[in-house]
Amino acid sequence: MKTIESYIVTINQHMDAIATSAREQSVGLSEVNTAVNQMDQVTQQNAAMVEEANAAGATLANEASRLRGLIGQFQLGASASYQPASQRAAAPVAKAGAKSAPVASPARSMMGKIANAFSAKGSAAVAVSNDSWEEF
Repeated sequence: MKTIESYIVTINQHMDAIATSAREQSVGLSEVNTAVNQMDQVTQQNAAMVEEANAAGATLANEASRLRGLIGQFQLGASASYQPASQRAAAPVAKAGAKSAPVASPARSMMGKIANAFSAKGSAAVAVSNDSWEEF
């Protein structure tokens, strides 16, 4: 009887270990299930965003095509023709030489003429002095 009792105690201990392991596996599987569900939600959100980006790209392409058509209606002259900026050659920039000198600003002389015109008629306009302007 004592031998049978010891076997029964051993079997009960094994059954408890199996039950404990089953509970731990159940918790682990529940966590895996939660993670898979979250990944599924994120995947669905990404798919929706890809569809939106695709639709926005198609709309942008249509608008660009429509804009190209509208621009094509402008007459640029006989010698001028439309070229994308990427195909145009950059105009060379000349370096300033030793003989280069600053030129009087046409805006400065125009401001003087305008000031004289208003002050000659007795207006309350303030005359602009050429000394107050700085050359850039």
